[in-house]
Amino acid sequence: MVAHYRDEKAARALPALVPMHSQHVDEGYRIVAPDATLTAVVAHVQWLDNHPGGPDTHVMISFEDGANVEFPFDVPLTAVWHDERRAIPSADLAAAAPATWRTPAGRWK
Repeated sequence: MVAHYRDEKAARALPALVPMHSQHVDEGYRIVAPDATLTAVVAHVQWLDNHPGGPDTHVMISFEDGANVEFPFDVPLTAVWHDERRAIPSADLAAAAPATWRTPAGRWK
């Protein structure tokens, strides 16, 4: 399990569903996937400096289950703190789900 250094108390003070852009996703969150489920916890976020689109244009989000997903900057996502204890209605998750993600970038090593 990854150690999360973010302020847990501050994270719990936010709404359960937190809208954010892809480049602002932080470790310790789970992201609402296109199928309206929550991903594994975000373990690492890396801005891709050597991306063909140029530096500071794409981000690689790596999850605790080893999956990676690459996003261009400014993709709207919805995140949930990993230790969220409030119930989130499935209708709210469905409304927050993106239409699609790009192809996963492969397993994180």
